[in-house]
Amino acid sequence: MNGPAGTRLVVAGVFVRAGRLLMSRRPAGGAWPGLWELPGGKVEDGETPEEALAREWKEELDAIPVGLSPFHFSTTAGVGPEEFSRHITLLFFEVIGVAGEPRAVAVDAVRWCTVAEAKLLPMPPADAPALGRLLEKAGGDVFEDTESEKGRDLVRALASRSPFIENSESLSSIRALAFRKPRPNGDGVVSGLLVATPDGARAYRNVCPHVSIPLDRGGEPLLTADGLFLVCRNHGALFNPEDGFCVAGPCEGESLVPLPVIRNGVGWALDDGPAR
Repeated sequence: MNGPAGTRLVVAGVFVRAGRLLMSRRPAGGAWPGLWELPGGKVEDGETPEEALAREWKEELDAIPVGLSPFHFSTTAGVGPEEFSRHITLLFFEVIGVAGEPRAVAVDAVRWCTVAEAKLLPMPPADAPALGRLLEKAGGDVFEDTESEKGRDLVRALASRSPFIENSESLSSIRALAFRKPRPNGDGVVSGLLVATPDGARAYRNVCPHVSIPLDRGGEPLLTADGLFLVCRNHGALFNPEDGFCVAGPCEGESLVPLPVIRNGVGWALDDGPAR
């Protein structure tokens, strides 16, 4: 978003967890390449600063900041050595919770910094005043946490409404998991199973065709010991992970009802299109 006389509005987030400050390194090809900053970016036309920060973090870190409150603002005459004529207003927001684990997507690197590390890292001039405020509040070599129980509550509430399937980022190792998520169209909640196959993840309603009860029971594994079949722990029915077809048991010849899923970052999410 550009203001009067070409002023550019930029936002950044301040998030501290366990005494360490989240910072990201700017990529090559832009202003201040290789420098470390409090993550954020430009406010686009039609966006509020809070919306811009959420978008930038999702694009750059694959994470969503929640519980934003104003922390600091600064101005500078330019965003890079080649743009000193450009006036920048930088708004910093304190972040009390983060949905997802920040990782480098559209930045060079992500780092959780101690006070000592943050003092040594090169950063753009506009970030220095905000870091100075953080250092004033720091105790010893740890920053004062911005993450809070309220922030964690907000993250849990966001997750309950999101189509993203929790723990699906670990599907390659855990192979199968049960989940409950709101339907993408808002029409109630679906209980499902997500299973890894050679052709990607498959999802099915967690309802046995024989009797309308879940396949899992008391935390028992969703797959047979050899990992070849989904198993109904109530009736012993076996299902192909690839298509949900029952190959043995009281519902042999029937199939689990498929649920559409799509890639979402490093994991999987429910889709509102046809099952794939």
